[in-house]
Amino acid sequence: MSAFPFNALRAALAVALLPFAGLAQETAKATPAALQKENVVRGQAVYVQNCAACHGTGANGGVGPNLLTSVVVRHDTAGEEIGKVVHEGRMDKGMPAFPKITDAQVSDIAAFLHAKILLASRASALTGSTISASNLMGGDAAAGKKYFAAKCSQCHSATGNLAGVAKKHDPAELQTTMLMPKAGPLTGSVTAEGKSFTGTFLHRDEFTVTLRTADGTTHTWMTNHVGIKADDPLKGHRDLLPTYTDKDMHDVFAYLETLR
Repeated sequence: MSAFPFNALRAALAVALLPFAGLAQETAKATPAALQKENVVRGQAVYVQNCAACHGTGANGGVGPNLLTSVVVRHDTAGEEIGKVVHEGRMDKGMPAFPKITDAQVSDIAAFLHAKILLASRASALTGSTISASNLMGGDAAAGKKYFAAKCSQCHSATGNLAGVAKKHDPAELQTTMLMPKAGPLTGSVTAEGKSFTGTFLHRDEFTVTLRTADGTTHTWMTNHVGIKADDPLKGHRDLLPTYTDKDMHDVFAYLETLR
């Protein structure tokens, strides 16, 4: 059986991992929102600054709900529904209002979220549960191990965070996880009064930021009095994705399949 064309999947996932490089015409037809590269990139920046601490860097949930499955987002087209929630808040659910976010910024956030939803749908279609390991195999596991050691071992370990990874995911899930993993809780640092605090963001809006440090202590500051820096947990994957050859991807997948 012929090997699965990883490059076809990469072409779809690259848009999600890299700064949203132009979407096809069908994307614009999928929603009236202007899903052009500029809108989506601007929306991502506003989203990360104001929303990611609660809803996750990928909008798939954290302290707050998953926005990619949100009824409000799904019924929105160009920010008209999202804007109501952003500007008015939902205090009964712990979400503050963001009155300083402009209508244009809301429209950009909507473009970012709709692009994420469309890309998730495309990735799901490409990596359906009918894909078996035999469809995806064809790579050289030994070569994949060498590639992993050179390119991936700084963050991952076959005996550490990837131990038994092939048993935890079916082939389609493993393939997607290899190329486009889900981001974990948003981490980073806050600099206040000359002192730096590093940990996990529990909350962040235009008024306050709350960070939990490694010792379990929770700190809250006014955002206009501190410096805030969020980590990019998927930077390594974003950097690698455009450099992969089809052989590289098959080789690495073949190696990951041995981690049982």
